[in-house]
Amino acid sequence: MTLKREPRSLPLFDFSTSLPVQPVEWLVERFLARGAGTILFGQPGVSKTAHAAHLAACLVAGVPFAELPTIERGLRVLYLDFDGSIEWNMDLFKAAFRGIGREDLHSQLKCYSPNTEACILPGEDTLQSLEALGPDIACTVREHSIDLVICDSLGQMMMGDTNSGQDVALALRAGLNPARTAGAAVLVIDHATKAAATGNGVPTPIGSQQKRAWARVSVALESESYEDHVVTRWSVDKSNAAPFRPFRTRLDFQTAGGRLHQLTLTALGEAGARIRPDQKEGLDRTGQARQAILGALQSGARSRHELGSGSTVDRALKFLVESGQIQRLSHGLYGLSQSGNEVEPSGRPDIESQTW
Repeated sequence: MTLKREPRSLPLFDFSTSLPVQPVEWLVERFLARGAGTILFGQPGVSKTAHAAHLAACLVAGVPFAELPTIERGLRVLYLDFDGSIEWNMDLFKAAFRGIGREDLHSQLKCYSPNTEACILPGEDTLQSLEALGPDIACTVREHSIDLVICDSLGQMMMGDTNSGQDVALALRAGLNPARTAGAAVLVIDHATKAAATGNGVPTPIGSQQKRAWARVSVALESESYEDHVVTRWSVDKSNAAPFRPFRTRLDFQTAGGRLHQLTLTALGEAGARIRPDQKEGLDRTGQARQAILGALQSGARSRHELGSGSTVDRALKFLVESGQIQRLSHGLYGLSQSGNEVEPSGRPDIESQTW
């Protein structure tokens, strides 16, 4: 809502007077840019805050983050914590600094939380929402020379409805655009939809499309199984620049005396194309069919009819023949290859051996 005033002509540019395009300053290449917004979203349990803590530690120390190069000088980071309180997350952020071997840099990470009494201004008796904090955040960015503002999380920070386009647009523009104008990059932590995914298989942020419209880059975090570990998959949902290739990371938590002591993140390389749930289910069925075929052939050759019917069995047979695990003895008759094969471990279909 704007105040009523007399209409006036808008300030215009033409091709002879337009402002020059400024080069992009990437704090983290193809992920976080100064003066721009990034959304990092995922389902509950994917450890979004822990990843943000490690990212903050890397930027403060000026070291690379996972598969993505970072700016080589130390930065100042402001963490806006509306989900919990500073006391709850103190151990987490200290552990992240220990994980990169830079426990001496805590002072470069600044925190604000309305749930922490020390952060409440005198005379302030109500919770300040993101919509109202925009000028204060911008003032803080300038006063403390903040390079990155991390907002955890959007749904807890904004007063309006995270599913409402109008409410989301107001929160992002009024609450966070001032920080961008003041020269900081802004990273918004958000939740993913419970349901499914877009046509290319990547999940979407919960609620309004205004989030993706506001962000220069939108990145999805997903948990998946990889080499007997639960790992995190990073993939670009939307980008106005050259996107990075999907990659995997693994978080490791070490405790001492019953408290979190160290948090480390290991980069596991590129992840390849994401498998949609329907595709993954199909691969699991094919893997189970492979196990059944190998088990049946342990006692001797079998005909195609004896091994089952349907396209899933056809795919499993084709894979096993091409990989040399079984051989086609004659038309419609299969047996183990001469080198012999054992049945794959129960409950773990060999889907990793496929390329996708």
